[in-house]
Amino acid sequence: MKPERTGDIYAFACAVICGLGNIPAKAALLNLTPELFNFYFFVTAFIISALALIRKKERREVLSTNKNSFGLISFLTLLFSVGIYTQMAAVKLIEPATVSFMSRLEMVYVMILAYIFLKERLGRLEIIGGIIAIGGVLVLKLGAGVEISSAATLMMISAFFFAVAEILTKKNVDKVGTMRFVFIRNLGAVVIFFLLLLYRGQAFILPDSKTLLLIFIAALLLPILGRITYLQALNRINISRASLITQATPLFTALFALIFLGTIPTPTEWLGGALILMGVGLVRLSGLKIPFPGPKAVVKPPM
Repeated sequence: MKPERTGDIYAFACAVICGLGNIPAKAALLNLTPELFNFYFFVTAFIISALALIRKKERREVLSTNKNSFGLISFLTLLFSVGIYTQMAAVKLIEPATVSFMSRLEMVYVMILAYIFLKERLGRLEIIGGIIAIGGVLVLKLGAGVEISSAATLMMISAFFFAVAEILTKKNVDKVGTMRFVFIRNLGAVVIFFLLLLYRGQAFILPDSKTLLLIFIAALLLPILGRITYLQALNRINISRASLITQATPLFTALFALIFLGTIPTPTEWLGGALILMGVGLVRLSGLKIPFPGPKAVVKPPM
């Protein structure tokens, strides 16, 4: 099978996995604060990733981490932690499909950051797409309730930090590695959210068995399988193509939310979400090319 076709499959799998992963996260957050959820979320993810070190290949990759790679992954961990914290705070407030729609704003940030820091030129479609996507966010902020407006603000923050992390990850994909990133990122996030819990003065309450199971499923799907499939996609296809395919994530989230939670976005949420997807779709279809090393320049598979 051609690398491009394999990359498309990985990107599609990432969309399905992340769409499904939002459902157990929402269910678990009903009984937990975002801080406590994220702590147990990454503790679980770390345990899962640590078990993977039984395999010699993964263990060798982690043990071969040098200072530069460790420093880069540590910085990426901080960015991802802020992104996931604000995202889960939004998931606690509103319906997960709407949060997933808002998360697509990340691609608009990528375009803007590439223009500012990488001197990329913006074409007409990029500008129009960005305006449409931002219009979708404004529809959600101004046309919906207070909770959705607050969630939109959180997701604007989340999308920004994820966008910065994605640019750095793609630019240094050969240094990051797949298992190396997963393992170090999960360990670092545990420390970050442990310190956050201490700072916020929250008690370390052990969730019930059902909530722990939901956290386990979410941790397996989102920071483990979702991240691995996305990085594997980036090794085979460019970021524009991978991002375009993963735009289907909100649709899978809406489908799974309907099946498992019996919830569905309101007409206003659908409108805002549709505008966001339309705008981001234009950005991706316009062929935005960020000067990162392509798949052929990557020697080894890279969370």
